[in-house]
Order: sequence, then structure tokens, then C-alpha cells
Amino acid sequence: MTPKAWMQKNRMRGSVISIVFSAVLGAVIFLYVSKTRKPPEDNLPPIIKQVIKLNDNIKKTTIDLYNASGRLDSISMVQSRITDIKSAIDLIGQLREMVKKNQQEIDDLVGFIQDHEPFFNRKNLAWMFAVKDFYSSENVISHQKSQTGYLASFETLLQYTHDNFENIMEHKSQQHMKNYDVYYLRYRRAADLHNRSNRKRIAFQKQFIEEYPEVSPFIPGSHHFEPFKFWDKFSF
Repeated sequence: MTPKAWMQKNRMRGSVISIVFSAVLGAVIFLYVSKTRKPPEDNLPPIIKQVIKLNDNIKKTTIDLYNASGRLDSISMVQSRITDIKSAIDLIGQLREMVKKNQQEIDDLVGFIQDHEPFFNRKNLAWMFAVKDFYSSENVISHQKSQTGYLASFETLLQYTHDNFENIMEHKSQQHMKNYDVYYLRYRRAADLHNRSNRKRIAFQKQFIEEYPEVSPFIPGSHHFEPFKFWDKFSF
């Protein structure tokens, strides 16, 4: 894939996620205004405005995380230059921080909804507590853990390759190649686990939205959970 084609594909990914998340504004306003029969600008209370703001924060960090994951896929396909390996290592560090920030934004929204339970019950918006149930589910938590494990094992593999680049690429040291194989197998196991976790989360998410369609504007689209392009050791 050419750089231009890849950039166009990445922009399309971000646009689709943005469409999914932007629906929350209309959903929340519609549900609230349908109860008051008054213009939304006159009736949106601070609590609803804060829910919209918190969800927008999740939208931004999710798009950032998704786009960075796409860049990592692209960089991972280039293995002949040590500079590309270093770039991938640096990007994984950024991804780790993005994962933390995204999770914090999710926790902020879930906590805010929980803290304002009386308000949502009073306004017949108790379905919003399903958002908490979704992010607290075993499938979602397992996905978060597998993502962390995948990034850690990939970083370890890349760091070893970077630190022993000449021995692996040029001198073909048997000991270094044996060590590399160990790190590579650990990486593949972590990546396979994360791919399985992705599929389970997609299935769970689809079923959950079918059961609670009102929560769909608050949950990322499943389209951004794609199989990884594995680092291929046999291209050396």
C-alpha cells in the first residue's frame, strides 16, 4: 500500500469513528428534549452538557489511539532499517500513554453517570447505566488486558532486535537468533491472544447494542478492531 493510499484509508477510519460518536449529541438532546418539549439550547442542564463533553473526550482519545495503531501496523512492515525499529519502539511508548488516557476518559464518563444516578432516573435516562455495565464486562476488561500484553511483548521483541541488530541481521549469531525466536514466539502468543480478544469483544458488543440500542452512541464502533499485521521474522 502506498503512503498516500494508507493516509486516505486512515482518514476514512477516523471519519467513521467520528460519525459513530457524534451521534451522542443528537441522542442525548433528543431524549431530554422529548421530555421537556422546549428548545435544547434553553433546557440542556449542566449534567447533560457534561455527559456530552466526557463522551467527546472518549471520541478524541479513541480516534488518536486507532490512528496510532494504524501507524504501528505500517511501520512494523519495514524491518530492514534500525531507524524504523526505533520509530516503532517510540510509537509503542506513545500508544501505551494513549491507552491509559483513553481508559481514564472512559472511567470519568462511567463515574459521572454513576454519581448522578438520581438525575438520570428522574429524567427516565436510567438506560445510561448500561454504559457502565458494558465497560465493566469481562470481555471488555479482557480486551484491555490483552492490549497491554500485546504492546509489552511487541516492545520487548523490537527492543531486543534494536539492541542486537547487527548480530541478528548480519552476523547471524546462533545465540542471538535463538533469543530472538523466544521473544518472537512470546510476541506471537500475545498478538494471537489479543486478536481472539478482539473477536470476542466485537461479538459481545454487537449483542449488547442489540439489547440496549440506546447506548450505541457511547460505544466505539467495532470496525476498528482489526487483525494485526504480524511482524514477520522470516523477512530477515
